[in-house]
Amino acid sequence: MRSEGLTTLRWGAFGEFAGPRILRHLANGDEEAHDHDFMELAMILSGDGIHKSHLGETPLSTGTALLIQPNYWHAYFRCRNLELVNFCFPAAIVRSEWRNLLDERVRLLLRSGKGLQFAKLPAETIHSVQVIEQTRRSSCGALALVVWALDQFAMAIPESPSAIHPAVERALCALENESQSPWTATGLAKEVGLDRAYLSRLFKAQVGTGPIGYVNQLRLEHAASLLRHSDLNCSEVGLAVGYSDPSLFSRRFRTKFGLSPAAFRIRAKLS
Repeated sequence: MRSEGLTTLRWGAFGEFAGPRILRHLANGDEEAHDHDFMELAMILSGDGIHKSHLGETPLSTGTALLIQPNYWHAYFRCRNLELVNFCFPAAIVRSEWRNLLDERVRLLLRSGKGLQFAKLPAETIHSVQVIEQTRRSSCGALALVVWALDQFAMAIPESPSAIHPAVERALCALENESQSPWTATGLAKEVGLDRAYLSRLFKAQVGTGPIGYVNQLRLEHAASLLRHSDLNCSEVGLAVGYSDPSLFSRRFRTKFGLSPAAFRIRAKLS
């Protein structure tokens, strides 16, 4: 499966509505590959199929849930009455408007460097989604349902930590506020007042990647946005997000998104 030429779903297509969107969909057969510039939590209510991305294939059945970060292409294949509920929201509001609404483990989950995360939800959660999904008709009800759904997803991942260490939270905020800065593990440890090795172990245990891996994630996400929405050339995009070496930028971008920066831009312009 090639990702070139796929459709990009854009948050702006939902109009000026600022709150989350909840969509219900029934799939049969093969569906076109796509990506999106917003976050998505998908829950399978019934049926079965195959989820595919550049990371591989995963069987889908009732109770499967997947959290998809922006800019990752994926597709559904061999679907048989695959009924999904999709919870969609802009990535930016996770670190701003929703900061005090989300459980700590959910905030960590949404900050994870993993482009795709899977969980198996209990039957009672799927039943609850089917019963209360109609709250999508009001923005307030939709927000409450999305927050609840994210909490259910986080609880279904056994290794998901229940609390963020204060030093890790300070480190996350520092990296998010100045992702283009030339951070080092030593400099970050000094910033938050911890031993470098201890902070690195603690950060990786809670976030799933080390501090430098996390800041690279932020830079590449910003780069994807610039490739979509700016006229900067690929080298200028890399420089703007903190990569002075165009080759290093290109390699890391391809590893994360499965396409070179140039191919990613071409695909985005065609969609």
